[in-house]
Formats: sequence, structure tokens, C-alpha cells
Amino acid sequence: MAKSKETNVPLISALVFFVLTTIAFGVMWYLSFSEMETHVNAKKTAEKDLAGVRTAKDEAERLARVYRIYLGAAKDDDVTAIEAESKAGDKIAGEIKQLNDAMASKMATSVDREQKEAKEFVDKKLPTMTEAALREYVTAEKLNDSITKLLTFWQVDANGKANKPSSQGLMDQVAYFKNGDAAYTAAAKERDNYRAQVALLAADAKALKAVAGQFKSEIDKLPAEVKSKIDAVVTGFDKRTADYVKAEAAAGKSLTEAKDELDKVKRDLFQAQKRVDVLTTDNQKLFAEKSKSERETFTFDEPQGKILRKVPGTEGVVEINLGSAAGVRPGLTFTVLPTDFPEKGRQSRVRVLRVPDGKGGYKSVETFVPKGSIEIYEVVNERLSLARIQSGSELDPIRDGVTSGDLLYNSVWRKGVADHIALVGIFDVNGDGTDDIESVVRDLTKMGIPVDAYFDMKKRAWVGQVTERTRYIVEGYFPINAALDANREDKTKLSEAMSKAINDAKQKGVNSVNFRDFFGRMGYKFRLDVTDDKINQATVPYLGNVGVGMPLTPPEK
Repeated sequence: MAKSKETNVPLISALVFFVLTTIAFGVMWYLSFSEMETHVNAKKTAEKDLAGVRTAKDEAERLARVYRIYLGAAKDDDVTAIEAESKAGDKIAGEIKQLNDAMASKMATSVDREQKEAKEFVDKKLPTMTEAALREYVTAEKLNDSITKLLTFWQVDANGKANKPSSQGLMDQVAYFKNGDAAYTAAAKERDNYRAQVALLAADAKALKAVAGQFKSEIDKLPAEVKSKIDAVVTGFDKRTADYVKAEAAAGKSLTEAKDELDKVKRDLFQAQKRVDVLTTDNQKLFAEKSKSERETFTFDEPQGKILRKVPGTEGVVEINLGSAAGVRPGLTFTVLPTDFPEKGRQSRVRVLRVPDGKGGYKSVETFVPKGSIEIYEVVNERLSLARIQSGSELDPIRDGVTSGDLLYNSVWRKGVADHIALVGIFDVNGDGTDDIESVVRDLTKMGIPVDAYFDMKKRAWVGQVTERTRYIVEGYFPINAALDANREDKTKLSEAMSKAINDAKQKGVNSVNFRDFFGRMGYKFRLDVTDDKINQATVPYLGNVGVGMPLTPPEK
């Protein structure tokens, strides 16, 4: 038995330890949760207090904004913030109403007094009011209006919401009243002047009474004098009437003679006009014959030189038999044609090319096509120069390219001499939709080809002068017009101005030639496939605002 009792002691001890430990942990957990609940409640209370403080801060800031606006010392965002926050029946509206009521209470007595004085002033002096008195009255009325405006410059609407504040606050109104003192001072001064004027008027009235007595005595003498003067006037009128009848008869005779002379002049003028018409017709015929001769001369001009050889080891460099003795210079260009061109003629080099029509398709165009064109870049000696074949100028470089023996042509340049030209129109030589007339003038001048004048498309007048030395009018593109074009009228006017310039030059004996033919015969590089859209684009700067803008630089002689 004793052994069994000893065996249970550890078990009992363990059980007691477990119970005590469980109780201890339970007490600890209870105390821990109680403390956490206390902290949570304290946190909620603190957050509630913080929200109240923030609300009070926002309310204080809102009221501060209201007072600053009312005084007229608003910051940048005060008006915007108040307008955004205003609601019907809120504290903003209540504060404004309270301020307006207080101001009305303080100012009511002053307003009543000023209005009463103004009314008495008007009732007493309005019937005899002078300009000075009127200004005084207006000043009084402005004062009353200002006081009323002061009491109502920021109101609350019928729904109890604050209206948009005025741009002027209380301080602005106070400043206005301060300036009003000066107006009252000026009005008082005007009243004094008015009284002085009344005294002067009384003295003048007395003097006028004395003059009236003297005037009456003079009036009594007047009838006899008036009758004498009337008789003199009647006599003079009768004499002038007789003179007028005599002069009218003479004038009628002169008028009849003048009419007869006018009829004779008209007859002579009619005959002269008929002679002018006949001479004009004859002149046009002669001009047509001359132009035809000029065109034939232009079409079948003579070669100015030839290709000696292609320089070995180079790409597109040739030697030509023209040098300093012929007056060539770097930049001068030539059209290259085959050796049999003088015999076969121009028609042998006419090709039909397919070019864009500006509407998404293509059209066939007959074009004079040389073998190529060259540009001189170095004058070696008196009879030798180096030139480059211009890129893209050879339509068929393999079968019909530039080679030795080919002839050199330039429509306006001859050995030592160059023809004078003038330019009219749009010169879009690279097809980018802009007028290149300035660069064309520079290039031709660089070649040694004199450009006497060009037609300024903005001012619609010549820059330079077409003279008897000018041989060709080179015509560029004209504006492309269409029935539904919004710029139809402006384009028509521009085309008429260009045509008139060309006709005026023709009257001086100057032949006109299209730039395609002209440049093609002198080797000047230009694009053949410029579309109608690009031509219209280049025309736009010259439509409307005529005469406005910077003029082009006149060409150097």
C-alpha cells in the first residue's frame, strides 16, 4: 500500500501545477485584453477630438476668408474657395447677413441725412441750376449711390446662399468717400462762383435797361433810313437783272459755238480711233510675223561647242571645247544633243512621256528630250573647260547618253554674248510646291545670263525693267483654276495681271517663250512632272493681301 501512495504523488503535483498555471495565464490574458480595450477607446476619443479641431480650424479659415473679402483684402484663392464652399443657409451666408445688418444699422443715420440734404438742395436750386450747380447735384447723387452700393455690395440671395462677392470691398468704398470730400470742396467753390455770376448778371441787367432806352429812340428813326436803303437795293437788283439777261444771251451763243466745236472734235476723234484700230491690227500682224520669226530662230539655233571626251576614271565628267576665250564661267549650263541634230531638227528629239495629272492618274505630254545637260565647274584654259553631266538629265544613259562629239546648245548664250531675258509666272523647278523664282534669278545671273526684270507676283508689278535689249519673256506656270475653286476670283485676277505684263512686253517687240522649252534648250535642270496641286500650292502666297509683304530682291545686273 505504501508503494501505491508514493506512485500518485508526482501525478498530483503535476495536476496542481497545471491548474495553477492555467489560472495564472487566464488572469494575464484578461488583464491584457482589458488594457487593449482601454487604449482603443482612448484612440477613438482622440480621433473624435481631432476631427472637431479640424472642423473648427476649417470654419475659422472660412470666416477669415469672408472677412478678408468683405474688407477688400482678399488673397488669390479666397474668392474661388468661398464660391466653391457656399451653400444655402450655411455659416458663410449667415456671417455676410450679420455684417450687412450691422453696417446698415451704423450707416442708416448718415444715409438719411445725406439724402435729406440732397433733396433740399435739388428742390431749392434745380429751377435755376447752372453747370456748376448741376455738377454739385451729380456729386450728391453719386454719394447716395455709393452709400447704397456700400450696404449692398455682397448680398445673400432669396435661397439663403451667398452671392458672388463684388470686386470692391469695404476699404475700396472708404477710399471712394475720402475722395468724395474733394468733390464737395470743388462743389462749394462752384457755388461761390455761381453767386458771383449772379451779381454780375444783375449789373448787366441794369446796363441792358439803359441800352434798351437808347435802342428805342434809334428805332423811331429807322423807317426813313430803311426806305432809302430798300430803294437803293431795288435799283441795284434791276441793273443786275438787265446785265444777267445780256450775259445769258452771250453765254447761249458761246455754248452753241462750243457744242458745234465739240461735235467736230468727236467726229475727228472717231476717225482717229478708226485709224488707231487699223494701225493696231497691222501692228499685231507684224508682231505675229516677228514672233514667228523669233520662234523659228529660237527653235533652230546653232550649237555653241561640243563634247571632246569623257574624262577617264571619273563619273560623269567631260571636257568641252569652250574656255575663257568664249567667256564661259562656272555654273553655265548646256543642253547636249547628238551630232545629227542640225540635219534632223527639233522633231527628232520630241518624245511622248507619261506624267502625273494631279488627280491620281497619268497623262501623255509631248516633250523635247535632249541627250542630257552639263554644268561647267572649272575653266581650264582659253579653249578647254571641265563640266559634269547633271544627275538625272540623261533619259536613257546607256543607249542615248552623253558621249564624245555631241553638240552643246544654250538658248540665250553665245560665245562671249548672252541674251537679256525677263521672267513672268511661277517657277517651281523642283516640284516642292514653292515658287523658286529667286533661286532661278540667282542661277541665271551666275551663268552670266542677264535677267533684266521679273514680275513680282505679290505687288503685281515689274521688278527691274523690260527694255529694247530684252530678247525673251520666259513664261512660268500660271495659276490652275477650276469652276468650284474657292480662290477662283483671286487666281483669275492674278492671271490677268500676268497676261497684261506679258502683252505689255510684247508691245515692245519682246518675244515670249515657255520656260520648259527655254530651260530645256539651255541645260537648266528642272522637273517635268510638277502636279497641278503643287502649282496651286506655290500660288497660294500670291492670293489676297496684294501689295503686302517683303518685296523680292531686284536682280543684279
